[in-house]
Amino acid sequence: MLRQAIFADLAPRSAIEWLLAIDVAELSWEIQRYRVLRHKLLETYRQKAIEAALRRIDMVGIAPEFEDEAEYYTLQNALSWRIDPIAATEIETRLASDGFDQHAITTEVYVQAREVFLLFEGLLNAAQTKRMLLLREIRNQRLAAPMRQRR
Repeated sequence: MLRQAIFADLAPRSAIEWLLAIDVAELSWEIQRYRVLRHKLLETYRQKAIEAALRRIDMVGIAPEFEDEAEYYTLQNALSWRIDPIAATEIETRLASDGFDQHAITTEVYVQAREVFLLFEGLLNAAQTKRMLLLREIRNQRLAAPMRQRR
């Protein structure tokens, strides 16, 4: 549907315009995929941020012989946070009572994900720039067409 909507909006008039319109549609899909992947990435890093916050709370004072078991339960709690809304509410309440509000968690997410997030931002910006250049090229093709016909 996206491809057809783009073709309808651009209404290519020549073979060159069709090729450019196809590239615009492909870049539009690429941008959508990058956005979905970026969102999934941030969800994964949010779970890791929850793990880190739980670790800071739950691992304090744990005897070395129980650290592995405590780590296992911390990972399980973070997974429960992700898939169980009731557990998520309980965990978020507990984290908030220890000073880990949503802003603190979000900050942790961006700190952990900054390099990969910047990679996705670069990919998105590059694809959007390419798309804009293609749209300008279609416009230039249309502006040049009457001049070619006069010759």
